[in-house]
Amino acid sequence: MVAWYKKPFHSIISFFGKAKAKRHFTHEPVYIGGCGRSGTTLLLSMLSAHPEIFACPKELGLFNNVKYKKDGSVVPQRLDRLYLAFLKHRITKTQNRYCEKSPSNVKHIEDIEKFHKGKFKFIHIVRDGRDVILSKHPTDPDRYWVPPERWINDVSCGLKHIDNPNVHTIRYEDLIRDYEAVISGICHFIGIEVNEQILNWHLHTSVTKNRAYFGKVKPVFGSSLSKWKKPEYADRVNELISKPEALKLLKYFNYKT
Repeated sequence: MVAWYKKPFHSIISFFGKAKAKRHFTHEPVYIGGCGRSGTTLLLSMLSAHPEIFACPKELGLFNNVKYKKDGSVVPQRLDRLYLAFLKHRITKTQNRYCEKSPSNVKHIEDIEKFHKGKFKFIHIVRDGRDVILSKHPTDPDRYWVPPERWINDVSCGLKHIDNPNVHTIRYEDLIRDYEAVISGICHFIGIEVNEQILNWHLHTSVTKNRAYFGKVKPVFGSSLSKWKKPEYADRVNELISKPEALKLLKYFNYKT
């Protein structure tokens, strides 16, 4: 919630940010979600290379706190964060839709759909949970970032919407191994052309730094895959695969178990 003494300032931001958005964005917004350490930031960087997409540089968590109205509609309580992003950054003439990435979006697809009245695009990215749970926290290298329970919960939330025509589900591993095919599918889903900028995204991206990268953006390679197979991670991996729900999800997404 916004403190009472900040509300006038937030109202001003929202007024001018909303006006700027109305001038520029004529197409459906794009949201990215998925369990943390599954490639959500990477995908945002890739999409930001396209001239039609304005990528919000920071996670906004817009739908982590919403208000439900009597008529069934949903209103995010911190929309000012979105409008501030519009005001703080240049939006080009070709950028006709925005893209917001927060891993937690995957838990709020229904609210996103209600808020936009069905006019939105959502990309759910899934990564092998055995690799996800091995990522170390950026501020505490002795601690794992994602517990097994979180991977199970977040992937399950996205799976509930697998048949929603506004939701497009991809695997991180496919994005890495066959980038051109997967990104072409995403572009078709969003309704944008595949072009040189997005095919060579690392040369054109506007999202170049993020704590999830542990540094600056760079081209991706297959070395980020199947880290879980190393013997030293056996105990950690067993924490995940000992859970029936995890095995079911791994099999559903065609991860060999």
